Amino acid sequence: MTTAGRAESLPSLKVNHRFTKLWASHAVSNLGSAAAMVALPLFVLQYFDGDTLEVGLLIAAQQAAWILIGLPAGAWVDRLKQRQLMLFCDWARAVLLAALPAIALLELSIAYAIGVAFLIGVCTVFFTIAYQAMLPHEVRQQDLPAANRRLTYTQTGAQVVGQGCAGLLAQFMGPGGVLLFNAACFLASGVLILLISPRPVDAAPAGARRAILKEIGEGLRYVWRDARVRAISLVSANINFFGAMQQAVLVVFLIQEADLTEGVAGALLGAAGIGGMCGAALGHRVNTRLGAGEGTIAVMVVGSVLGLLVPLTSNGVGVVLFLVGYVALWSMVITFTAVSISYRQAVCPERLLGRVTATARFLTWGVLPLGSAIGGTLGSLVGERAVLWITAVGFIGCPVWLFASKARRLPELDAVLHQRQDAEHAD
Repeated sequence: MTTAGRAESLPSLKVNHRFTKLWASHAVSNLGSAAAMVALPLFVLQYFDGDTLEVGLLIAAQQAAWILIGLPAGAWVDRLKQRQLMLFCDWARAVLLAALPAIALLELSIAYAIGVAFLIGVCTVFFTIAYQAMLPHEVRQQDLPAANRRLTYTQTGAQVVGQGCAGLLAQFMGPGGVLLFNAACFLASGVLILLISPRPVDAAPAGARRAILKEIGEGLRYVWRDARVRAISLVSANINFFGAMQQAVLVVFLIQEADLTEGVAGALLGAAGIGGMCGAALGHRVNTRLGAGEGTIAVMVVGSVLGLLVPLTSNGVGVVLFLVGYVALWSMVITFTAVSISYRQAVCPERLLGRVTATARFLTWGVLPLGSAIGGTLGSLVGERAVLWITAVGFIGCPVWLFASKARRLPELDAVLHQRQDAEHAD
């Protein structure tokens, strides 16, 4: 059966059990990942007596995989069975995370922890590309935007709970205990993927495969030649670069400069995530009224301007400034992410989904280690608050990029999906 035929035979999202299991796996996996965002910096500070620079290096090592293997990973995902690949990546990450506390107990150098972080990043690269390439095969075409909104909102919700719990767990179990909790989340995510019954997904037969460099080039050309896909990829890169700089110093800033406890810092990050989800729901309404292009720009203008409040955070009343600014940034990122992923999946030829996803991720996530390393270095030189001012100004460039490109006239996703369905029926 062709992909189009399978899409027609799939049920709606409400009764699509395959999507529900994929959705649940995504939620549990992100719950653990969010806890690690708080636990890893605390782990470096406590067990290795590290500083902001070493925190940035550890985070950068985890993200460097997007630069080193991001493009070939897309070609391999198009060739491999995506469900089995996701299962392997989840369980491999669980084992690697459980190894980090062991490295500390054995009093090994931080270089070993950085190496493990890189391997975790490699698994994350393959998992992320595989699940985004798998999604259009699991839901009807007309349900793709709603499915991506659910996944994006769930990711944020998982980050809310994960970061909030991580701060509290760190006080009772220590950062090593939080990393073990993260490993357990990846194990549970793998079990949920295992419950999705295997079935064949369209892939090029072995005889039709070309040299991997040619397949990588095909994905690169598609992303660069489509003006709107190129534009949203560059905006995503802008968001991720300054977001990585911010994340490299944020936890240290809240605890050391704003003088907050680990529990309060985790609760603030969690509360900001809840607010971001509510803001993103409002952003979806704005998109519905103004259109995907102009509506997203409006949300991003408001979010980036209010984001200037984050560097003003201090103990006491200044915590409110952090909540307002960070909620606004979350709203901006969630709204844009849901629109950009759905558009790319809707217009991309299905045989190229893995490569196009990998190319887009290479452009947008490849900047993460650079941002983390620069953020950590600058944090140790000029202070964490100064880095947060740099990132706050950098976020303002996001709506500027989008407004200056053809993406401001991004067609409504529903119209794109209907056009694609009509073309499939015509074939």
